[in-house]
Order: sequence, then C-alpha cells, then structure tokens
Amino acid sequence: MSANLVSVDAVARLMDMTPRRVQQLANEGVIPKPKSRGQYEIFACVIGYIRHLRGMLDGDAGDLLSEKMRLTRAQADKTEIEAARIKGELVSLADAERGWSALVGAFRAKMLTLPQRAAIAMPNKTEPEAERILTDMVYEALAELSGWKPDDDDDAEPITLPSGEGGGAAAVDDGEPVGG
Repeated sequence: MSANLVSVDAVARLMDMTPRRVQQLANEGVIPKPKSRGQYEIFACVIGYIRHLRGMLDGDAGDLLSEKMRLTRAQADKTEIEAARIKGELVSLADAERGWSALVGAFRAKMLTLPQRAAIAMPNKTEPEAERILTDMVYEALAELSGWKPDDDDDAEPITLPSGEGGGAAAVDDGEPVGG
C-alpha cells in the first residue's frame, strides 16, 4: 500500500464528513474515485475538495448548496441596499435625475426674475450702483438655492431686495410685463 493511498474512513475523518459523503463526492466527480478497493489518493482528494469549496464560495459549483449560497448573498446585498435607501444614503438614478432637473428648473426660474426685479430697483442708478444691485440679487438667488430641496416651492413666495433697495418686496412673476 502506497503512503498516498488511504481508506475511505481516513478521508472522511480528515475532511470531517461521513464515509458515505466521501463516496458521494467521488461519484459527483468532486474528488477522484478510489484507485483500488476503497483506497483513495489523499492529496488528490484534499485538492479536489478544496477546489469544490472554493467553487461553492464563488458560486461556480452549480449544485443546490452553492445556489442557496448565491441566493443568500443576493438577498443580503438587496437588504443592504434597502437599508442604505431607508437611511437616505442611496437614491435611485431616476430620483437623482428628477432632483437635478427640478433644481435646474428652480435655478432657471429664479434667474429669470432678476431682470424684472432689477428694472424696478434701478431707475436712475449709476453703473456702479446698478452693478452692486445686480450682484446682490445674484448672491441672494444663489443663497436661496443653496438650501433648495425638491419639495420647496420657493418660486411662489415674494422676493425681497437686498439692503432695502427698490422699496420692499418685488412682485411675484405672474407672467405680466413690468412697467407700463
């Protein structure tokens, strides 16, 4: 008897399984079949079984156990994604696109009110005064938008001019031309 050949019982003890399971693994091709009457090549059996376990971990084994492991892994991934979504750490691509689109729309609406507001605030102003008023209005709009959230309806509220310029609040954009 060669030193590399051992009984089914020895292989079973080494791999912590029953002799019947060793025979099943041999029939499944996971480990080599016995060379002669129940004598297994120990190194080939260990290598075959290690490869089988690695395949199961990678989901490549194709048997029921590896499919269950793959399913369990997928369910765990799904649960982690849902938990991140609930915590607000993850948003869907569609939600992100809608949010950015709404922000760009709010920015556009805010910027389109500037000419009307500036016209009210700048009759008979010098160029430096007009530039300061416009700069203040741009900074005001940017400051309002920096705290913007998709649920905000900032455009429906009156906008006050900075530093009391122009005599108070500008009218809400109602689509009508400014002036007379």
